[in-house]
Amino acid sequence: MDIQRKAQELADALVQSDAYKKLHAARETVESHEAARIMLRDFHKKQEQLQKQQAEGQEVTQAQMEEVRKLYEIMNINPYLRELMEAEFEFGALMMEVQDILGKTLGFQSGEDDEDDGDEPVIEAPQKRLWTPGN
Repeated sequence: MDIQRKAQELADALVQSDAYKKLHAARETVESHEAARIMLRDFHKKQEQLQKQQAEGQEVTQAQMEEVRKLYEIMNINPYLRELMEAEFEFGALMMEVQDILGKTLGFQSGEDDEDDGDEPVIEAPQKRLWTPGN
């Protein structure tokens, strides 16, 4: 069996999935709207800055975390960025499912955590609605 060929088949199947198509379309939409593209770029720069700071052993302050949270809230107001974040979440969930299947099949994870024992938090997809102050 050619593992690389099977991996390519999996990649092709992922590209054909609704989750990937939605993600790709959302990325293209953001790229076509300058304000959304700039907001996303600035958010990623801030995230990278904080990750670098942490990697260098420097503490991330509460003020810095609050700044990132506020940037995220502002991004969530933009409908193009909100769609992108929802699509990233959905595709990320699909990729986690694939990784989980591989992990269980290869014996890296036990199948016992299939049972919902209530100990782990449940992640739900964000709802499509516009956040407004006071909601």
